[in-house]
Amino acid sequence: MTGVSGLITGTLEHLRRPLVRNITKGQRVLVLSDTEHDPRVWQAIMTILADIEADATLCLFGRRPADYYDPPAAVCEAMMKSDVNVLCSSTGMLHCAASLRSMEAGIPSICLDGGMKLEWLQSGAITDDMKQIAVRKHYVGKNVFGAEAKTCRVTSRYGTDFSYSVENMIWIPPLPSDSFDPYKIINFQKDENRPAGKLYYYLYPTGEFNVAPIEGTAEGKLVIDLTMHHLGLLGSPIELTVEKGRIVDIDGGVDARILRDFLATYGDENAYMCPAEASVGVNAKAVVRGIQREDKNIMGTMHFGLGTNVDVGGSIMSKIHMDGVILEPTLYVDGVKRIDNGRFLVPIEGNE
Repeated sequence: MTGVSGLITGTLEHLRRPLVRNITKGQRVLVLSDTEHDPRVWQAIMTILADIEADATLCLFGRRPADYYDPPAAVCEAMMKSDVNVLCSSTGMLHCAASLRSMEAGIPSICLDGGMKLEWLQSGAITDDMKQIAVRKHYVGKNVFGAEAKTCRVTSRYGTDFSYSVENMIWIPPLPSDSFDPYKIINFQKDENRPAGKLYYYLYPTGEFNVAPIEGTAEGKLVIDLTMHHLGLLGSPIELTVEKGRIVDIDGGVDARILRDFLATYGDENAYMCPAEASVGVNAKAVVRGIQREDKNIMGTMHFGLGTNVDVGGSIMSKIHMDGVILEPTLYVDGVKRIDNGRFLVPIEGNE
């Protein structure tokens, strides 16, 4: 089988697993992709769905201007008439308004959006032990933060010195049971003890422990040095000055200018809220790809979001959500160092 980008080669086993675990013969499945995404990915997905004998439909549309923007209106309507929506667009759509509506209606999403190439779905983050990721998430919640955590301070070699409150915002997901299936769609509020409304999806590659800091509490300098939504792999660090949980200045080189222009064009007042999310990567196989779907999962990284955070337990709604990754952060929780330049100082593998 061939596509615009060339031959489909290699194993599709990792791509197959969430599809065959969650979709059955005859189910109506809507596959969403755009004209800038690697076409081999949706071709492979459609082939797998044909093997399952699902009633699959492909919706191919022009790239959205920003992450979290809805697909075209006709596609939004079709999402409400599907049994499962599969998202593989070049922009993030899992938390766009149309996707949130469909999940609230009980229609799950299987998500690998954000621009993953077919080769990247055969190596790296997608190959990690998904059950062990669930174990790590439990122990990051328990040992890095703890349910009683109140304040966090993050520093980095590029000048980050950033503090925020997480009081009453740390959820500790349960340890996976013997019957745990790491490829099944998750009801986050039910299955992970996570205040996440009606979120109902399977995300891959995955591997992040999510925290929504208390809005309006952040202060200091936050320097993004690895990757950011829309911008990709950064050529130079972006320095965000945050006062009372809001970005008041964006400094740096070309990437900082692009971010300023992007927020002015596609954002809104809430797009400058920061951090909407302050999460930790726990995927041991993730590598630097230059896209968020993989990079923010790298073990020991932290990523910080701007804009919407209702999907991770916050209350902010915005037109957009953008994550920026710090590759080797140092994290203090209530004054105690828990991560040192990207290295965990407490056990997170469940073997302590």
